Amino acid sequence: MQVMARRALIVAAGVVLVGAFAVVMLKVAPRPGPSGLHVEWAPLPHRVRVEVLNASGQPGAARIGRLLLQHAGLDVVQSGTADSANRGSLANRILVRLGDTVGVGRIVEALGGAEVVLQPDSNRIVDLTVILGRNFSPPPDRFNASQ
Repeated sequence: MQVMARRALIVAAGVVLVGAFAVVMLKVAPRPGPSGLHVEWAPLPHRVRVEVLNASGQPGAARIGRLLLQHAGLDVVQSGTADSANRGSLANRILVRLGDTVGVGRIVEALGGAEVVLQPDSNRIVDLTVILGRNFSPPPDRFNASQ
């Protein structure tokens, strides 16, 4: 009986190690980059909370933007449709809400371009608001629809 218990313990430990290895590999897996090259996103110095709002009129754009930014290592805490004041915007915009611009460059790179606007709002729970404009088109080297 003890032999079977030891074997079960060894098998369980092996499963845990393989699972941990898989998680580590997923976290450090290369990310697609320009021209088929792979880009590694360096860790940000602290958590950057982002909201993604669809102002493009394209159904599902906020979901795609969310995936792109999460893939780039940002903490997307909410997404949805932009309010009427922001709908129809042509370009992507990043609204800096709490004064901290960490993550702005990463968003610009992940989206393939965006305007940056200082628009403080201490009532927001996010550091940055990303508004996806009508020109939003996920860079083909950064997004795979099967993800």
